[in-house]
Amino acid sequence: MRDRWIYHFTHVDNIEAIFSSGRVACDITAREGLTRTEVGDRAIKESRRRRPVLAGPGGQVGDYVPFYYAPRSPMMYRIACDHRDSKPNCYPGGDRPLVYLLTTVGSAVDGASGWVGTDGNAATATTEFTADLRALDEMVDWPLMTAERWNNTAEDMDRQRRRQAEFLVHQEMDTQLIKWVGVHDDHHQSQVQALLAGHPLTERVIVRPKWYYGYGRR
Repeated sequence: MRDRWIYHFTHVDNIEAIFSSGRVACDITAREGLTRTEVGDRAIKESRRRRPVLAGPGGQVGDYVPFYYAPRSPMMYRIACDHRDSKPNCYPGGDRPLVYLLTTVGSAVDGASGWVGTDGNAATATTEFTADLRALDEMVDWPLMTAERWNNTAEDMDRQRRRQAEFLVHQEMDTQLIKWVGVHDDHHQSQVQALLAGHPLTERVIVRPKWYYGYGRR
């Protein structure tokens, strides 16, 4: 379990502020100057600020930095579709400008001030929390993390919730714990490398288009 990779994504516009501050902050803190471009749905963000965390340090989901166990999450799909469909009153830029910050479960556990894991979308009332790594390993639907399709089916109406299982870091994570940075294409690789100039991660910015949906406008 400790060797599992976990993925946090943010907009490229936020990279400079994140690494200048030396921390990836939870939603509540990031709103106070660390987020230049917000990509999350406002209603979902608000629900996460109210949803109690029933394990570990407690508090609300908004007090934690969210990581997923795989790329191409349902949340990223929604962002890509909002762009494709020109949905009004949403972040319009799509998923291509998003940047993945990667670390491992073990690094997060050892370096963070606290953590909890979930078996699904942390904002959903039926989702369970734990601060026990062994229990978390059993709770997460690992085959679903790598499945090409994660939509609900008539036989299983809970697939989408489970695909959004999260590893939540309490309050903030030191950027020194980030192992790799993932981007959609060469253009964004060059952009991120310029923003990280002088940082050891400059040489660890990798291009992974298959981690994205990448939909264009209709």
